[in-house]
Amino acid sequence: MDLKNFKSLSIFDKSATIAFFVTIFFAIVIIAILAVCKKRNTTDKVRPYVGGFVFGYSLSVILLLGFLKLDEYSAAGYIEKNSFYPVLAFVLTILVLAVAAIIVLLFKREKFPLFAKIASGIVIAFAVALIIAMGVINNSMTLSAADNAMLYIFTIIIVAAIVLLAIFCGKKEDARLHTKSIVYASLSIALSFALSYVRFFEMPSGGSITLASILPLMIYSYMFGIRRGIVAGVIYGFLQFIQAPWLYHPVQFLLDYPIAFSAIGLSGLFKEVGLFKNKPIVNFLLGGLLAAILRYFSHVISGVFIFGSGDPNYTAVAWSFLYNSFVFADLAIALVAGSLMFASKEFVKRLDVSLPVANKDVKADDETEETVETVNAETDETKAETKVEVENTTTEN
Repeated sequence: MDLKNFKSLSIFDKSATIAFFVTIFFAIVIIAILAVCKKRNTTDKVRPYVGGFVFGYSLSVILLLGFLKLDEYSAAGYIEKNSFYPVLAFVLTILVLAVAAIIVLLFKREKFPLFAKIASGIVIAFAVALIIAMGVINNSMTLSAADNAMLYIFTIIIVAAIVLLAIFCGKKEDARLHTKSIVYASLSIALSFALSYVRFFEMPSGGSITLASILPLMIYSYMFGIRRGIVAGVIYGFLQFIQAPWLYHPVQFLLDYPIAFSAIGLSGLFKEVGLFKNKPIVNFLLGGLLAAILRYFSHVISGVFIFGSGDPNYTAVAWSFLYNSFVFADLAIALVAGSLMFASKEFVKRLDVSLPVANKDVKADDETEETVETVNAETDETKAETKVEVENTTTEN
């Protein structure tokens, strides 16, 4: 953000700069309101309104900046309409279904399994149709049979690695946390997307070093598990495509966006496997490093087969490994910021979302036991009264 030359900035950069400072202002106000409410023990009453405002504001900023960025890319001639708009329609469909899922969970939770099946069918059908259509209309890039085969093989390998880690290392999801996890996912995705506009350095062919933009997603994965974290990462990847729509091949789209950012969802893996118990900061650092490595290789595969070399002195493989190293610079900023947060024991304690549920269950069990004891006592009392009445009647006879 170059504030000295604000007038010379594009409409998008001006809007992003204003949105950044407005967001900081709202964040300070919300923190102050929550602090006051905490002293007055009214946090529970205010929290739904705060959450609704944050979600609505984040969605508005995302849509505004997203469309301005699209307009900027279109004016610069970066967008191939035949390829771009079908993918954009797919991305928007995913986002609409995600918002609909939140609404269903909040107001008609019992209908969510049916909605999930319908939504999954829509996404799968759309994805298959999109890949086939783009394979037909995308004639701007021709790969040899060997390169095309290797591209698909490496893509399958990295997807399989993410899926297998989720299956064998991810814990079974707690159904009682569905609503809470959806709300937190929305906030984490929105916050990551907003932070991704604060860039220290932007690469010429996609990619940037940001202000810890992946940190909210990493913390979400640590809180709610890698399975939910991967889903949040996929949705964030679609948003990243709207922000920077580099599209040359259908597999490249998958590698650079949903697959690459789904890997961020593995940040909580070491916490779930319990390898370093009572060392949350170690679990966080190792999980973040693993996630970044998988994201890095996803971008590298795309670079080797689709983008090639940007420098005649380097081969496509060497250039891709070098170019995509920005991933680790971006990770380093997130890890430093995250380490400062994890240094607080109070912060780490609040990340354990199972505690409130457990306490609630204990309280519910206690209330149930009290109710049973009360009913039993009333039954015994009734039996005693009935016995006395029978004895009195017998005596009179």
